[in-house]
Amino acid sequence: MGLDLPQPLRPILGSSAWANFTAAIAQMVVIGGLCALGTLLEQGGPAEFYARQYPTFSGIILTLGLDHVYSCPLFLSLLVWLAASIVACTGTTQVPLAKRAQRVNFRSSSRMERMSSTFLVRINCCPQLSSESSNSSASLSTQNAATERLQRLQAVLEKRGFAVRADDTSCPQQLAASRGLVGKFAPMMVHLALLLCLAGGAVGLIFGASSEVVLSNGAQADLGQVLDKGRRAKGPLYEILNPFKGLLDSTTVRVEDFRIAYRDGGSIDQFYSKLAIEDAKTKERILNDEIYVNKPLRYGGSTIYQAAWSIDRIQLYLNGVPFVVPLKQIPDQGRGGNDRTWGAFLPKELVSAQDPNSVKKIKNPNEGVVLVTENLRNVQVYTSDGTLAGVLRAPGYPVDPKMTGMPIQFGEAIKVDGSEIRLDRIVGATGLIVKSDPGVPLVYLGFAILMPATLLSVLPFGQVWAAVNDKDPNQLLVSGKANRNQPSFEDELKALLISGAV
Repeated sequence: MGLDLPQPLRPILGSSAWANFTAAIAQMVVIGGLCALGTLLEQGGPAEFYARQYPTFSGIILTLGLDHVYSCPLFLSLLVWLAASIVACTGTTQVPLAKRAQRVNFRSSSRMERMSSTFLVRINCCPQLSSESSNSSASLSTQNAATERLQRLQAVLEKRGFAVRADDTSCPQQLAASRGLVGKFAPMMVHLALLLCLAGGAVGLIFGASSEVVLSNGAQADLGQVLDKGRRAKGPLYEILNPFKGLLDSTTVRVEDFRIAYRDGGSIDQFYSKLAIEDAKTKERILNDEIYVNKPLRYGGSTIYQAAWSIDRIQLYLNGVPFVVPLKQIPDQGRGGNDRTWGAFLPKELVSAQDPNSVKKIKNPNEGVVLVTENLRNVQVYTSDGTLAGVLRAPGYPVDPKMTGMPIQFGEAIKVDGSEIRLDRIVGATGLIVKSDPGVPLVYLGFAILMPATLLSVLPFGQVWAAVNDKDPNQLLVSGKANRNQPSFEDELKALLISGAV
């Protein structure tokens, strides 16, 4: 590893099980595979669901906890192992490399000549001497010429972004320069970013909550209670240590309106829920907003998403009298697909009565009409023998003129057994997912550091050494190396030296 670890830490941090690049890559691949599996495989379902959907692999899924991938022991163990690997790699490899890169080590001409693997250029310094110059002055001129070339090299390197150090400011004989030192620190920033992301995920798993609630128009729910039901970690220790205990207690969310927008072809375009956040004690409205898929509402450390929908009831007029009909979802019965159907039965006594609310007892529960709906636009009305009597259209959705002349009754009001049924409204229910994840800011911070740090980590680190030749004072030796793209770095130095700038 290149780091002198304290004796007690050598078998731990220095172990290949931790500070090993190959092991870290393998861990990331496995973690990525489990994340992909968690996306493809339905999460949180009952055991019967996996036995029915995946009869061959249901045992493996349930044994390994893949029905809740992101909180199963296998996934969490891999995250801990990866975090330990990152910490060990940082302490045993990246920190020593960064420290070593900061050291400015001069190289003598003899050492540069011995390092045959390093790029090396010899520059002959031949000053023009007058015929009247003495031998001593010639020697001094030669030394000044080599020193002058060395000083010019220092200036050129500084213009190209090198940090340059010389052994003597007035009359240098050796210099050392480096560029791209930030690239040596960037891997540590990448490791810090990964640790922040892992810490954010851990905080979310320990202190986060996610729960779903279905509310019809006008209904409300206590946000604190909804979140408490969906806490991922529970128990006495959690109750004591959780800093987010009691989050949004006495704060309610009320559904003011839920609607569905349909395309011309009849398919669903979007779901919309108008929500109001209120103080449960004072009934003061704090916030109101309309949410839809991919546009949540955020308040007080929680996020409310539009997730599902249902149909709660039908508001009718039976012979001019308002009447509310609760609906129940009809079982799929093997039809498959995502279509859902809700239905209700109205006994004949209610349909034919002048005031259905005055009917206290149903004498013939086997005769009446059946109401069936699949959306918020229309209701199919069937007689007791299963014949389609007509289709009621919601007032908010105009009737196509082509449908008014159909043999089947189609409109806001139809006649059934001499009684008029008028549709006032189909009332839907919105499915809301309420989430609280205090680890999200850490994850965002981690990615904010990770992206620029990743780019900086690819910057090459280059070093240049120059010295007056000890054996020939008329000669200047220049060598250099880079940790990436050495040929390009050598070409840059050659161009610099050949251009005459030095």
